[in-house]
Amino acid sequence: MSAPQRILVIGLSNIGDAVLMSPVIQALHEMAPDAALTLLVGERARALFERDPRVRQLVTMEAFAGWRGRLRLVLWLWQQRPEALIDLRQTVLPFFWRPWRAWRYVRPVPRALHHMRDRHLWRLHMQLPARTFSKFGMRNAECGMNTPHSARRTPHAIWISPDDVTWIGRLMTRWGVDAAKRLVVICPGARSHIKRWDGGRFAQVADRLMAEEGVAVVFSGEPAEGELINEIREQMTHRAHTAVGSTTVTQVAALMQRSALVLTNDSASLHLAGAVGAPVLALFGPTDESKYGPTGARDRVLRRRLFCAPCEQALCRFHHECMRFINTDEVFAAASTMLHATSAHTRHPA
Repeated sequence: MSAPQRILVIGLSNIGDAVLMSPVIQALHEMAPDAALTLLVGERARALFERDPRVRQLVTMEAFAGWRGRLRLVLWLWQQRPEALIDLRQTVLPFFWRPWRAWRYVRPVPRALHHMRDRHLWRLHMQLPARTFSKFGMRNAECGMNTPHSARRTPHAIWISPDDVTWIGRLMTRWGVDAAKRLVVICPGARSHIKRWDGGRFAQVADRLMAEEGVAVVFSGEPAEGELINEIREQMTHRAHTAVGSTTVTQVAALMQRSALVLTNDSASLHLAGAVGAPVLALFGPTDESKYGPTGARDRVLRRRLFCAPCEQALCRFHHECMRFINTDEVFAAASTMLHATSAHTRHPA
């Protein structure tokens, strides 16, 4: 059986969700490197893939808004004539494509698979014929079937171009950051405010890391988080830098790739750091780290085990204790320990 040459992936909308599904793109590329891969995602996720050479055609869901747009979407699907359709969004489109295969798209994900990245890979495995995987060397374990996520290496599935790496090098020079100096990237934002640790505490930890560990600190986040980051920097004694406004998503990935540590809330930044293999210290409160947490061998999660957490709710019923009870001393201690471990890992690679 030959590899499919026309592949359509129906992906997700937010940047963090898109990062978590990126191993699916990488797996398909390894299976069929010459295939014409079309990716249908939300507008926010577009920036992650618009220069990705693995993606032949990139289309946004917003181009098919409204009920007329949905009709055009079905027509567009038939015009694409994909040999393989991977639906990570759980839409009705597979029923219009090949309804006799629709059972592949409605099977529930096994409860044993918690992490969203593993769940996406499981759907990939289910939605392609098993003989396709066996012929092209893709085993069940590579699709999250048999191996716990904590025991697998995080797939580096984000495309970072040489231009992205060059741009980050220029920024470091502009900021006056010594290339030999350890770099800590701090991401204090999150789309939901209840996922955010206090900005003043981020400022305190950043100051201590610069004073006691001698690192350079760069803050990063989405454009809308620029004001938050500037407020944090104004509270600091030492001079930190901000990548907001001067970097794209993939350039931030290149920045994280060269960092010794990424300190972040549960956010798109967390998933981006994990996707490029950066050591991640993640602060969790209302969300479940078994679903969304970092999975690298050097990563660490700090959280408070309260009766109400993780609640996975949009609004807190109490007083945000799950995040407020994480103190600056423990965050600094964890970051310091991880920085020393990273230095040892760099000197003596496994």
